[in-house]
Amino acid sequence: MDRMLYTAMSGAQRSLADQDVASHNLANLSTTGFREMLTLSRAVDVQGEGLATRVSSQLTTAGASMAQGTIQTTDRALDIALDGPGMLAVQGANGEELYTRNGALQIDADGVLTSGGLPVLGDGGPIELPLNAIVHISADGSVSARSAADAPDTMVLQAQLKLVNHEAIPGSPALVRGEDGYFRQPPTAAGEAAPPLAADPLVRVVSGALESSNVSATDAMVAMINNARSFEMQMKSIDTAERMAERGNSLLGTD
Repeated sequence: MDRMLYTAMSGAQRSLADQDVASHNLANLSTTGFREMLTLSRAVDVQGEGLATRVSSQLTTAGASMAQGTIQTTDRALDIALDGPGMLAVQGANGEELYTRNGALQIDADGVLTSGGLPVLGDGGPIELPLNAIVHISADGSVSARSAADAPDTMVLQAQLKLVNHEAIPGSPALVRGEDGYFRQPPTAAGEAAPPLAADPLVRVVSGALESSNVSATDAMVAMINNARSFEMQMKSIDTAERMAERGNSLLGTD
């Protein structure tokens, strides 16, 4: 009877974990450049003496969907959308190179170009621009600027966005999303920090536009309904197993 309980219990836990992922995806429906979280379930033997025949279900995060989100025009000079595969490199608080699809760029009080509050990296480190300058970002990621008093044809090249594409590197492992929502290189086999990705000149951006989340609201809602039904079914199975055990014990106790 306990085998039935193990199966139902692990299934209920998996349904709750799936529900967390589905609700997280739904909550980020309007987050610029958000990549849908994916999950994967696998059977795992229960460890322990006398438990060799027990199997439970274990949920792991399979990664993220890299499908293209909808590109929406904003006509804002500092907004960019990555068109096709690729990521924008930013600098984390500890100096680590991180990757994002969030192209809602800002210029902070020090003139540093940022995404989500983190400095955007160029070919020479964090990109700094003149304050109150008019900025233009080309399809190849080159950043030009001019003073508001200058003529439109006096744009001066300031920097080059660091755009990467791990999918174009043969044998490159999938990027790992951290708790902060940013992607990074997974550690090496020796457990050491992996080197930053090289810039890819083939990655293209659309200026004056943003990429929406690639989460489907319909799919996320359907997943939440299915997870709720699955959890209910597993709890009914646990209740059935408990009642069957009680019935068996009562029969054994009958004189």
